[in-house]
Amino acid sequence: MKLPPLWKITRELKRPFQQLPSLPGHVGSFLFGARFYDMFLAGRIRQTDGGVPAGSRVAIYLIFPQGGLLESHKLALRYLRENNYAPLVVSNLPVTGEDAEYLKANCWRLLERPNVGYDFGGYRDGVLSLQGSLETLDRLVLLNDSSWFPLPGSRNWLQDAEDLGVDYAAAATSFGISRVTPDQYEQIQWEFDPGLRHFHYGSYALSVGPKLLRSKRYQQYWQKYPLTKKKNKVVRRGEIGMTRFALKNGFSHGATYDIRSLPEVLQSCSNAEINKLARSLTYLDDAVSQEFLTRSVPGLDAERSKEEREKLIKLMLTIAARIGVSYVLPSLLHKKHGFAFLKKSLVSADQENSDRVYDFAKTLDGPEGRVILKEIEDIRRHKGF
Repeated sequence: MKLPPLWKITRELKRPFQQLPSLPGHVGSFLFGARFYDMFLAGRIRQTDGGVPAGSRVAIYLIFPQGGLLESHKLALRYLRENNYAPLVVSNLPVTGEDAEYLKANCWRLLERPNVGYDFGGYRDGVLSLQGSLETLDRLVLLNDSSWFPLPGSRNWLQDAEDLGVDYAAAATSFGISRVTPDQYEQIQWEFDPGLRHFHYGSYALSVGPKLLRSKRYQQYWQKYPLTKKKNKVVRRGEIGMTRFALKNGFSHGATYDIRSLPEVLQSCSNAEINKLARSLTYLDDAVSQEFLTRSVPGLDAERSKEEREKLIKLMLTIAARIGVSYVLPSLLHKKHGFAFLKKSLVSADQENSDRVYDFAKTLDGPEGRVILKEIEDIRRHKGF
């Protein structure tokens, strides 16, 4: 029997994958996303060796240089090198010209990849490119440019993460406190529970130790990670999924910022500080929180009574638990804890979020602070704020 031509066989093999977008819900990408990517898209990855020597500590730094390489990208790369991490830059866009030359000179390895799977898709390609050497590393850090890092005047997060002595470390957690709606803020109970359904470690800054790196299960997790084009699924499969993997398989874990300390830190603030913090909360895109804060905060004054002070504290705790403390209280985290990250999405969320982050950025010192301030001004100008 005569076989059909090769082009026809190839077409028929590709057909199920080409139909993925029409499959119901996210079933198609969950079952076939990684396989499709590895078969038909991974070949587009361009890998280039850089000028920084290899080492036992590697930092995968994911960037999306839509407007070109930023000065803050360069600051982050310099910081990684100064702390003896070999930068493995993964770009979800092609880089050319001076940007490409700079990256080649200032990283150990550069991967340019199709923008599939967002941050965790990029992390996956970075991890898979380390196959064969992953087990020899002392530390692997995963960072992305959704935050400015490091903030001037902050603690050394890279060292702090190592000093935790855990297999899986992050800068902060989300949804480890049972949430209440803003109008029920006086009922908030600040009890940390990593068993809550949506609890996870923030993927913008992760530090992985040798025990996890040497685990075959960890390597298999990345090989099988189901790529998706839906952002909410990235959070579920990536941030939450990776957290669940660490917890389920008995790996030690922790965050350099301990969310359990927030009530005590707020209690240590003066009345004037409480008033200022409550009036500078950022709420990202949570319209319910925005409406409640606008209606409630102006009528409360910590200077007027102990009861009103407690209400403001509970209100701040409620919004922090609901959205995530790194989004809600960036100035407090930086001032009281030396937190090294500032989320960029706050600047473009809306005018009020942007104004409050801009005011905070004006307090950042030195040339690094001026770099961040200028980039915030550029975003605000583009958004018309």
